[in-house]
Amino acid sequence: METRILTMTSQTVAMKAKRLLEKNGIYVKIVRPSPILTPKGCAFGLQVSDRVLASAIKYLEQNDISYGEIL
Repeated sequence: METRILTMTSQTVAMKAKRLLEKNGIYVKIVRPSPILTPKGCAFGLQVSDRVLASAIKYLEQNDISYGEIL
């Protein structure tokens, strides 16, 4: 299973996003991406399956939860 990481600005935002997505049937895992991969300094991210990435982004945008890069 291929996965992507949606970077988040803080642990609080990552936890809020995780609750929202899991409430809508999308399993995610909070991870700490390597600083080399996140030059903007995002210290937390959500690991999401490629299969549900588009749905996850849709839910985040509909609920005004911002995310950074997609790794």
